Amino acid sequence: MKFLSLFLLITSLSIISISTLKAQTYDEHYTVDYINSQLEKKCHVFTEKKNIRVEFYAGGVPVRIDYLFPKSLDFDNGIYFSESEGSVIVSCYEKAGKCIERDIIKRDSKIVYYRTNLTTTCTNGCAGLVEAMKHLIKLYVLDDVERTEPFE
Repeated sequence: MKFLSLFLLITSLSIISISTLKAQTYDEHYTVDYINSQLEKKCHVFTEKKNIRVEFYAGGVPVRIDYLFPKSLDFDNGIYFSESEGSVIVSCYEKAGKCIERDIIKRDSKIVYYRTNLTTTCTNGCAGLVEAMKHLIKLYVLDDVERTEPFE
């Protein structure tokens, strides 16, 4: 009887160990946290049901909000690091035209743009941040997207 109990305990622990060795998947929550950890404090990304919201702050107060609609964003070629701007650029598909809605809070105005720039603290091309932003867009627009490798 003791042997059977010991066998069941060892088998259960083995199954638990094997399942924890399985590759970690990087979901929306992890991806957004990673993105925000790479951005300047004056820029913060939020996910919503159908869009991504990027808030820009001055003095701790939001001054601009960009709304990104993932189905209109070119995740293959339109997300890249601009060294001259020190930002990751997120652009619309050419055929989508202007697809990023920018709300300038102080002026109470909304303008539509072809792209937005995420001000970052990373250096050396920001490959991890670019990949994370692409992954976030893919999570919105593609079915069965799964990532098991970290962004850096």
